[in-house]
Amino acid sequence: MKTKTIIIFFVAPVVGVLGALFLYYEGPEFVQSRYFYDADRGNRGAIGDAFGGTAGPVIAWFASILTFLAFYIQYEANKDQRDQFAKQADDIVIERFENRFFELIRLHRENVDEQNIQNKILGRKAFTTYYFELRYIYFVLESKHDEFPTDKRLDKEQLTNLAYLIFFYGIGHVSDSVFSHILPQINSRQFFKITIEKLEKEKKMYSDFTRDKARYESEKKVRNTRLKDLEVEHKGKKAIFILHYEPFTGHGTKIGHYYRHLFQTVKYVDSQEHKVFQDKDNKIKYAYVKILRAQLSNFEQVILYYNSICILGNTWISNGYIKNYHLLTNLPLSFADFGIQPDKKFKAEMVADPNFFDWEMLKDSFR
Repeated sequence: MKTKTIIIFFVAPVVGVLGALFLYYEGPEFVQSRYFYDADRGNRGAIGDAFGGTAGPVIAWFASILTFLAFYIQYEANKDQRDQFAKQADDIVIERFENRFFELIRLHRENVDEQNIQNKILGRKAFTTYYFELRYIYFVLESKHDEFPTDKRLDKEQLTNLAYLIFFYGIGHVSDSVFSHILPQINSRQFFKITIEKLEKEKKMYSDFTRDKARYESEKKVRNTRLKDLEVEHKGKKAIFILHYEPFTGHGTKIGHYYRHLFQTVKYVDSQEHKVFQDKDNKIKYAYVKILRAQLSNFEQVILYYNSICILGNTWISNGYIKNYHLLTNLPLSFADFGIQPDKKFKAEMVADPNFFDWEMLKDSFR
């Protein structure tokens, strides 16, 4: 645009002035001397009129062209200005979105730092402990379920859902009323009652140990005593849970807030409808969610997977967030080795997209 303006406003006027001077001084004489050989200038006045009548429309035509070019240049300038205003408006939309998005990222990190299990396990390490507690609960539940083969059977996904609910709400008076309300058909089943009794016994064992620890160490002249780890073995797999704290008290107040905020952050990105976020294959929104996904540790993704299976968090799947944004792409398969496994739960997604999980690419790299 600048080059066109320079040509029109500097070069064209110079050429026009030179052409006008030439026509003014030499044009009449050139025309008259070429076509008429009369030496008397007075007899050639009519020729000047003819030249003026001939050149006038030509000059007017060039003037109209220059006028058109002037209007066209103004049109292009206005168009560029509109494009700049539109780009500025888009930049403002992106800036406002990113301000809130990165604020949500900051709050997510704070939520991770605020994880606290009875003032003994803090921050991101809590998710590792969450994993081992949930895994232990599942194997206890499945082993008790298999002790009653004549009862109505639950599949692995249902058992996973049930184990997560126990992990989330814990066991005790409050959770009993919760289970009676949301799982009335399960709460009365014998295998479930035996599972709760076993977990309550182990919970009480820790409480008794904590109460009597100081007296025992004083009497026996020993220090730093601790309870034996909880163990359960079922179908060739062993689950071990180290008793660093009173178990099975429920973690809903901690991870409930964490995963609700994580869900709302993904929802905020997914709900953007402005044209700057609309592109083929949803790559722009995917890039933002990828930033969020990069904040998740392996164990955070494992708990997210089991949260999405549970009725408490199944909107992760029903809303398409896990599928569309590959939220579990870095999930280690070996960690999710209990309940319904990811390659079974997301079999259709893996067929449609072979890169749905990273471990598939890792397996292919060694073939």
